Amino acid sequence: MAPAAASLVTPVLGAATSAGWRLARHGPVLPAPACISPAAASHFVGALAASPYRDYYVLAGAAVGAVVWVKLFDYLAANGTLEQKLSRKLVHTTTGPIFVLTWALFSANPMARVLAAVVPMLNFMRLFAVGTGLVSDPGLVNSVSRSGDRTELLKGPLFYVVTLVAATVLCWRDNPAGLIAVSMMCGGDGLADIVGRRLGRGNPLPYNTQKSVAGSVAMLVGGYGMAYGLISLFCGLGFFACYPPATLFGCLGAVALAATAVESLPINKWVDDNTGKSTGRQSDCLSGQTHSIGQTHSVPLAAG
Repeated sequence: MAPAAASLVTPVLGAATSAGWRLARHGPVLPAPACISPAAASHFVGALAASPYRDYYVLAGAAVGAVVWVKLFDYLAANGTLEQKLSRKLVHTTTGPIFVLTWALFSANPMARVLAAVVPMLNFMRLFAVGTGLVSDPGLVNSVSRSGDRTELLKGPLFYVVTLVAATVLCWRDNPAGLIAVSMMCGGDGLADIVGRRLGRGNPLPYNTQKSVAGSVAMLVGGYGMAYGLISLFCGLGFFACYPPATLFGCLGAVALAATAVESLPINKWVDDNTGKSTGRQSDCLSGQTHSIGQTHSVPLAAG
C-alpha cells in the first residue's frame, strides 16, 4: 500500500476500532433527540393561525383527541386499573371541559362554531345508531351504560352530547352560558356521582335517599369551580368582558345552587337529571342572558 493511502486508512481504521470497542462495552450510541426550539414552535403556531384551513386542522385534532381520550379510559377499565363505573364517570367529567378548551383554538370565522360542533355531533350520531340498534357495538354499550342496556345511550349520554352541541352553536365563546352549562353537567354532576359513591353512605338527603349530602356538596363545589375557571380563562383570553369577583361569585353561586337542587330531586325514574340541568342552563343562553353575567361581547383571539 502506498504511504499516502496508508496515512488515510490508518486514522479511519483507528476510529472504527475505537467505535467498535465503545459499542461492545456500552451498547449502541444513539443520536441525541431532536429538540424543537421556541422560535420554531412559535413559527409553527403562527403559520397554523394564519392558515385558511386552521379550523379544519383544529377540528381534526379535536376529533382524534376525543377518541383517544375515551379509548384511554376504556383501556384502563379493561385492564382493571379503574373500575368500570369510575372510568365512565371520569369520561363524563373530563370530556366536556376538554372539548370546550379547544374552542379557543378556532378562528374568528363565523362558521368556526359550526365546525367545532361537528365533534360532539359525530358522537351523537354514533350513540343514536347504537342506541336504536342500527349498529351493534357491545363495547360502547358496556362502557357508557349503567346496566348494559343499549337504550340507555338514548338518555343521559345522548343529552350530554346534545348539551355540548347546543353550547357550541348557540353560545360559543361570546356567551358564558355555554361554559356554565357544560360545567354544571361535567364538573358538577360528574363529581357528585364520584364523591357520592365513596363518601355518601350514612348521609342521605331527607327527601331522596338515592342522593347524599356529600354528593350534593360535590355537585355544588365542582360545578361552581369548573364554571369559574373556564369563565376566567376565556375572559383572560379576551373573548368576553371580565366580571367583578363579587358579581361572578353571586351569579355562579345561584346557578350552581339551582343545578344542585335539580340534581338532588327524585325524578330520575321519569327524567334524566342531566336533562334538567342542561335545559335550565341553556334557557339562559336562549333568553339572551339578561342578567349581568350575560352582557358580553365577542373579542376574537386571532383573525382567521
